[in-house]
Amino acid sequence: MSFFDRIAAVRQWDPEAFRPFVVEGRCVGRVRHATARALADFPSVFHVATDAVTLAPALADVETRSRAVHEVVEELAARGDAPRPRGELYGVSETWAAPALLRLDRGAVPLFGVKSYGAHVNGFVRRADGLAVWVGTRAADKRVAPGKLDHLVAGGMAHGDSARATVIREADEEAGMSAELADTAVPVGALTYRCETEGGLRDDTLFIYDIELPESFVPECRDGEIVRFDLVDVHEALATARDTDAFKFNVAVVMIDFFVRRGVISPDDEPRYPELLEALHGAGA
Repeated sequence: MSFFDRIAAVRQWDPEAFRPFVVEGRCVGRVRHATARALADFPSVFHVATDAVTLAPALADVETRSRAVHEVVEELAARGDAPRPRGELYGVSETWAAPALLRLDRGAVPLFGVKSYGAHVNGFVRRADGLAVWVGTRAADKRVAPGKLDHLVAGGMAHGDSARATVIREADEEAGMSAELADTAVPVGALTYRCETEGGLRDDTLFIYDIELPESFVPECRDGEIVRFDLVDVHEALATARDTDAFKFNVAVVMIDFFVRRGVISPDDEPRYPELLEALHGAGA
């Protein structure tokens, strides 16, 4: 295994296995052909063709569209053709800056392959013996990546939330962190990827934050997502990310970015350093 394996894991998908999902003439996602066939059972909501799935033009505003699509998702979930709704709405649009054309339940985001956004926070401590990072272990009953290693704080951006608001909310829920401390998190960039999963297509942009924490801070998960936290030497965390698949698939890539920015991975230590940077952020991303 290598850093490149971790990056490749978030870039694996076959465009031929999907067709565009179109709203108001704009491609906002991609659906599997099997999903398209299931959506054909709801012709008042979806117009299904061999080359695209189009939301019915009669659904002319965001509220009407969102309600109609949610009803379909609930019916598909009831018959086992879609994940159960999770009660958290994401805005659907072509780009980050564009207004939402549809609000979609988080559980159905991969089903329609729409763009989603999240915030991941690297929590680190400067100890006398060097950097250490907080690593969480996900609960065994999580729908995604049960039992895998995770960041101190990470979460999807619900409709209407800013990246900063997401960091502060998730820091409270997942790490018991005060809003004042969470607000010291520093935005340091973003990672994008598109990968096929069991539920469909993930087309994600992760806004990355670093937060330097005092040694006295001990995280406490309040929402049950993380069952334990460990403060891990940065070189140990690096070896885990490089040599195993213990980290949640997208967390591993954000960790690699952290190691590069903090100089833990350097041109002298990594023979393929330029290729690694290109793999993380290059045009092929």
